[in-house]
Amino acid sequence: VTMIQMLRTGKAWLMAWTFVILVGGGTIMTCNIGQMTEALGFDSDLTPASLALFSAAQAASRVVTGSISESALTWDVPWFCGCFATGGSRGVSRASFLVLASLISAASHFALAVATTERGFALGVTLSGWAFGMTWPLMVLITGEVFGTKNLGANYMFFDGFSSAAGTLLLSKFVAQAVYDEHIQNHGDPGAATPEGGNFKCYGTECFRMSHVIVALLSLSCIASSLCVVCKTRDTYRR
Repeated sequence: VTMIQMLRTGKAWLMAWTFVILVGGGTIMTCNIGQMTEALGFDSDLTPASLALFSAAQAASRVVTGSISESALTWDVPWFCGCFATGGSRGVSRASFLVLASLISAASHFALAVATTERGFALGVTLSGWAFGMTWPLMVLITGEVFGTKNLGANYMFFDGFSSAAGTLLLSKFVAQAVYDEHIQNHGDPGAATPEGGNFKCYGTECFRMSHVIVALLSLSCIASSLCVVCKTRDTYRR
């Protein structure tokens, strides 16, 4: 299947939406984690530690996801999980793991939205890194299995490039920055924002809370889009 043919299918755009939000949910962390720790009043040493934790979680997730999703193709599936089966009662389709990644992403950003302690923040960072890491092996494997390997390079790079650009621009740039700036405008007292070299900084739990809530809600929408992908690719995995 060529990239043009792929883009004429509904499942390609369902996958694209899911990847955009999952990738964007990760890049909002990598681009803003320093400001997040600063806004919450944590020690400056927590910023590099949080980045290391995020990186370790997403790296481990890539390895585990690739291995388990391959093994899951031959699992015996309980009757109550039949919607995820490739056919009959045996095998879990690889697309089902997008549902799990979306759940973890939603949980991570809900946790970050209410985090006021270093432990709570670290938990959210770890879960966010895990969901972000799950996305990449699933992206290339599902693309190859659903749309074929003949044009895998072009097809995969569409999802890779589009999700990275759109997710970063939409969530990390527009959403996170708008929420951050709005908090400074609404709480522009000396305790909430201080001028430093012409730039204002935001302090408090509200600086990123709404950003995390928005990402969490969008991740919940990815559960629905992922379930649609599972249904639309069931014949592929049954074969």
